[in-house]
Amino acid sequence: MIDIQKEQEFYSKDFKFSYSSLNKLLFSPSLFYKDYILKDREIRTDKHLIEGKLIHCLLFEPDNLTEKFNIVPGKTPSDNVRKVMKDMSLYTNEKYLNRIEDPIILDSLKHMNLYQSLKTDEQRIAKIRVEDHEPYWEFINNPRIDVVDQDTLERCKQQVEIVRENKLVKEMLNVPVTDFELDPIQTFVEKPLECGLKNQPFGLKGIVDWYQINSDSKTITICDLKTTGKSISEFGETVEFYNYWLQAAIYCKLVIENVDIELADYKILFNFIVIDKYNQVYVFDVQESTISIWAGELANVINKAKYHYDKKDYSLPYEFLTGKVSL
Repeated sequence: MIDIQKEQEFYSKDFKFSYSSLNKLLFSPSLFYKDYILKDREIRTDKHLIEGKLIHCLLFEPDNLTEKFNIVPGKTPSDNVRKVMKDMSLYTNEKYLNRIEDPIILDSLKHMNLYQSLKTDEQRIAKIRVEDHEPYWEFINNPRIDVVDQDTLERCKQQVEIVRENKLVKEMLNVPVTDFELDPIQTFVEKPLECGLKNQPFGLKGIVDWYQINSDSKTITICDLKTTGKSISEFGETVEFYNYWLQAAIYCKLVIENVDIELADYKILFNFIVIDKYNQVYVFDVQESTISIWAGELANVINKAKYHYDKKDYSLPYEFLTGKVSL
């Protein structure tokens, strides 16, 4: 559904694409329109996403743990219950879960098709109105804080220790974080960066996990941590499936545009630090030729984004709008 007022508001501001928004535009322009123009974005509460964020925090900025996460002693709700509670939050401002009116709970359960096989409404309501769910309900009204239980915290701490024990990771993370310009080695962690794009009406932005500028070796090393539910042997396929190459290209572009040095003498190095479902850790170094290819692909993606942006057409992916798909 087109909303002229929301479109005008969107186009009146300086927009910068992140990896997630640009990737969404490639996959489903209509979903991008819903999330970023209509601002009707669903808060993702999937456990694997929150655990990924937790591992990032524990590895790169452990001092910020209590600012970003609420650690609760009980179990957090399942993904399905989280979705129900999110739906409930659209219809009530009640702060306490045990005071929410029964019809709101029942309507959300029906909407999400959860626990409908139970015989009575009382049984369905009892599945939601659980004491351990109270802290998560508080999170619904404060999306800046994620809720994790103690077991999840301990499991993620163990994974972080395994990552830290990797020889290459240990060498990198042992370098003090500093942005003092006269230091021969400058290291940045969880650094928000943004940049404009030449001849484009929008820019790029992102939070880079870790990068280091070494004026002695004339290198700029960028690292991105990835957790995967597959094995490290399948990570190459994962890079293509989730378009992680696009994220790498964006991070390289952001870092390059935000350094105050003569880049002609410097070499750009990019690494994926990966921990898989078996707690195997491997640092994938990306070849310079591959980075160059990804940079070219990023330029193509930006041109596709410009097409959507200029035409204000988010009905179909670029290839379909331009008639480049046939069977």
